[in-house]
Amino acid sequence: MRAIYFRHDGAATASVLEPPGRREDEPAILTEIAVWPEHRGKGWGSEILKEVCRAADAEGITLILSVDPAPGGLSDEELAAWYGRYGFQRSEDDEEVMIRLAQSSATRYTETSPV
Repeated sequence: MRAIYFRHDGAATASVLEPPGRREDEPAILTEIAVWPEHRGKGWGSEILKEVCRAADAEGITLILSVDPAPGGLSDEELAAWYGRYGFQRSEDDEEVMIRLAQSSATRYTETSPV
């Protein structure tokens, strides 16, 4: 998996952290998805999140993230719902944390799944 993803001349970015020595069964951390405010609402965040999810799926990597709304962006609940559309689920241990298990091609592409 790449560490940084760029789209639209850097107006949409994503960062993924794979800790050194990460074991195969340990998740990678999606540390940031950012879209410049003037470009929000164009689907660029969704586009880059799909790319990250596809890369994780291809390598069988689970992703985790912390729901952290940006000023002027989606609310906590809206952001969690947005991540949920891409297969992320709230952690039972910490509701700010969301987890997405790697998905096989058989389960990844359904009528309700945008990835």
